[in-house]
Amino acid sequence: MHKIYVQRKIEVWIEDIYHVEDLSEETLEKAINNDLDYEESETLWDTMEELDPVKIYDENWNLIKKYE
Repeated sequence: MHKIYVQRKIEVWIEDIYHVEDLSEETLEKAINNDLDYEESETLWDTMEELDPVKIYDENWNLIKKYE
């Protein structure tokens, strides 16, 4: 019996929901920089997109195969 690790680099979108007093540039920049407390946060897995080749490693982390 062998154990393998399959790694995929993916694009994942994170959606944070804020309640803000105004839509000023300062408020928007704070939201972008995570300087505000969000009400909700969700990972949008359905937008997952593979970015790089898939790599498969053995239990000693030796690369077995790389799929382009």
